[in-house]
Amino acid sequence: MATAPTTLVDFLRGVGSGYSPRDGFDTPQQRLLSRAAELLDDYRPSEFVIKGSGGQGSTTDTPWVGFFDPDESNNPRRGLYVVWLLQATTNAWTLSVNMGTELRSEALKASDMAAKAAGATLSPREPRLLASFHAEAAAIRAGIPADAAAGWNSSMTLELAGLRQRRYEAATILAKTYPLNAMPDDKVLAGDLAQACVLLGEAIRVRDELASTAPGTVWTAPAVHVDPLDRDLPFEPGEDVETTIEQPKRSIKRKPRHEGGLKRYGLWLQTQGFALTTKVHPRDFVVTKPTQWIGEYKVVYGHTDVVRATREAHSQLKEYRHFLYPPGAGLGLLAVFSAPISDRRVAWLNAEGIAVVWDENDQWRGCPLARAAGLGL
Repeated sequence: MATAPTTLVDFLRGVGSGYSPRDGFDTPQQRLLSRAAELLDDYRPSEFVIKGSGGQGSTTDTPWVGFFDPDESNNPRRGLYVVWLLQATTNAWTLSVNMGTELRSEALKASDMAAKAAGATLSPREPRLLASFHAEAAAIRAGIPADAAAGWNSSMTLELAGLRQRRYEAATILAKTYPLNAMPDDKVLAGDLAQACVLLGEAIRVRDELASTAPGTVWTAPAVHVDPLDRDLPFEPGEDVETTIEQPKRSIKRKPRHEGGLKRYGLWLQTQGFALTTKVHPRDFVVTKPTQWIGEYKVVYGHTDVVRATREAHSQLKEYRHFLYPPGAGLGLLAVFSAPISDRRVAWLNAEGIAVVWDENDQWRGCPLARAAGLGL
């Protein structure tokens, strides 16, 4: 048996060299794709989920390997994600920040059917669908800081005029293409992949801001505008979907922890007499009574991740209050963490007007500001 590739560049070369959809699924290239999660695990940021595919039901001309932030999406049909796509000519791989296309296609089809049933005359659907992808990608791209996106292209080509390939191309936010016969070394590829995952976070941030401030600009996230005084909205966090990574000798199961942690904290808050809702995208939750708080829950992936988690909580809470509420609305800001953070970080967040709660041995401990409000112990 041939030795499996141990680097990203070897993996991409192994899949791209000799790949042909006409050869079916029983090929070395397809077997590599099926093991993408295992073989590329060292290149995976935090809790990202890796999926590789050479087709569903039938082989595809453009196989792919996706890197998914589970808080955003774990399915190429929806949300934003990072994906490697092989050109149909197998001459090059493209790394892109992209968006799911299938759910929007299905939604537009259903909308068109209803409109036609009501007597409307519509232009062909596919051009309208592609135009919506182009427009959303451009709007998101425009909101990403120029220095962060420097060196990245605004488009890609998959060298095939197939339906899905055209959609992938239209939905491209940022991309870099690497000729198979002139691949850079593994350090460069790994660095670009890491940067793409950072850019994904930026794209999600911009998308959520547009959903809140410019309804109709984006479609991959609902533009939900809810008055925090609305006390009838439910508290319904999602589910942490377990992912299984198959290895030759054993299987590894990974489960994201965001939704489960948010659910545990929310249920505890309810026992303390608070009402809250999660139906306030892009915010994680809003406490609606007896006092009003915008809440952000962050998973801390080890001691070295505290800086990332606290910075994200700070920026998101500040943005939400600035863009979603009128001046002087009087809502508190609450950052909740899955693990203890440093006293210095707590003090900084407090100085910024943010109350802090963290999970410590299954107890929701809080800073003095949070304890005074009853949000932590």
